[in-house]
Amino acid sequence: MQEFAKTNQNPTAKWWQFAPPLGCGTLCLRRTIRTFALILFTLSEIFIQPVSAQVGEYCQFENEAIASKDKLRIKALQNSDRPDPTTLKEYQSIVQRHRQTLNTCRQKSWLKTQGIWLRLYPCDLQAGKLEEIMDRMVNRGYNQVFVEVISDGKILLPQSENFTAWDSLVQSEKYKNADLLKLAIAKGKERGLKVHAWLFTMNVSKGYGQGFDLTGLSRQTVARQQAIARNGYGDNTISIIENLGKNPEREVPTKDQLFIDPYNYQAQKDLYLAVNEVIKRQPDGVAFDYVRYKRGAGSASVVSNVRYLWIYGEASLRALRDRAENLQGLEIIQRFVKQGFITPNDLKIAKTRYPQESEPLWQGRRPSPDKPAIAFWQGELWRLAVNHAFIGVIYYLDSIAKPVFRQGIPASIAFFSDGNQPVGNGFDSRMQPWHLFSNKYEWRPMAYAVCNKPDCIVAQVRRVTQLAPAGTQVAPILVGQWGEPFSNRPSLESQMQAIRTAVPTINSISHFAFGWQKRELAFTRSRQFCKL
Repeated sequence: MQEFAKTNQNPTAKWWQFAPPLGCGTLCLRRTIRTFALILFTLSEIFIQPVSAQVGEYCQFENEAIASKDKLRIKALQNSDRPDPTTLKEYQSIVQRHRQTLNTCRQKSWLKTQGIWLRLYPCDLQAGKLEEIMDRMVNRGYNQVFVEVISDGKILLPQSENFTAWDSLVQSEKYKNADLLKLAIAKGKERGLKVHAWLFTMNVSKGYGQGFDLTGLSRQTVARQQAIARNGYGDNTISIIENLGKNPEREVPTKDQLFIDPYNYQAQKDLYLAVNEVIKRQPDGVAFDYVRYKRGAGSASVVSNVRYLWIYGEASLRALRDRAENLQGLEIIQRFVKQGFITPNDLKIAKTRYPQESEPLWQGRRPSPDKPAIAFWQGELWRLAVNHAFIGVIYYLDSIAKPVFRQGIPASIAFFSDGNQPVGNGFDSRMQPWHLFSNKYEWRPMAYAVCNKPDCIVAQVRRVTQLAPAGTQVAPILVGQWGEPFSNRPSLESQMQAIRTAVPTINSISHFAFGWQKRELAFTRSRQFCKL
């Protein structure tokens, strides 16, 4: 085998260099034939097998490999009715090679999972468009994608099968059976992408309960009107126009967001049905977003009075009253939510009406050893209201996530790491109780802090990992651009490396969002404004 070893090192060696010498016997001839066969096999491996695509540090493919795949895709799929079978086979072959290359790269990388958040549009049903979207993700080293299921009040289900409280995203009669979500999941999986369905929870969008269902009945029922969250002034989250400026994360408030009362059965039932329909499309996981209340802007971003909490829906108020453990407690709770405060006279009236009871009691309270001042009761009632708001979020999430856990696929939660914090005498108005989330969910903290360097971003991630229950999978979400700063945030590479250094246990990160990346802006706009 010495000759074979030499030939393997020098594939251009001439075949006649290994011809049998004159007078070679039978044994010598057999050895020579075997050596020659090995040479031919080696040459075929070198010159016939395709060369693997090269990837960089973040598993991103080089331009030459990307261009070759794009060219084949366009040629193979430009005629949707009769795709060219030869070119299609070549395209599918390179897709599979890139899939394997990406998978190998990710296995060797400290960052095992790199995800991206994606919104789809009706024109993504055009021939080759979903393939192009998923190819672009693979090209950039992503091996996970979160596909938005409900956007702008429309749901990513085909018209012919949509029994939910939302209109279908694709309204064309020609495409009434087109299942964009199912197709996206299939195209992603073909490329080795883990495709997760991305669902809003408490923010159901203003399209909720609008239009008519498949039977011709109006979706705008009394039950759905009662499902909308309200504050102590009768406002819902659309009727409040907040133009007091941006939040610290530079999030611009919008009046188009419609939030529901988490204690309302109709709201739970509607999203449960949507989740169940999504599960039928067999995603690799489901990510729940907007697991919180609406956030105000400016001074309204902090809430310190019960009447500004979104707990005045009929179901939420009933659940709050049910937390009373005696009649005095019920009387005081009702006066507190109605007025926004209580007075010594309120306590006196409750005592006069129910003299058989020593003092007001509700869940979580224990009888006081002495007669406390009014400030004590104010504080106790405020804590009751805050906890009631928090628990509603958890209760709602666990109700609608049941189909996901029943199917045995991962469920995750996107949340703001500072959304659960007290601020002065009040609380962050989002009232996002991630400290109460279970570790049965994967945690995806949105580390969107702005300080022109990674420090504040890392601080948010570190806080979540320190407070998370043992065994919790934490996978931060970042905003930024590849290779350059963006909106006073460092590049994505800088953010990821800083997180790796500070919290080395993290091996999964995602980026928000596909349509925000500079390389994808023109492509996204062409998809957004296209008409089927």
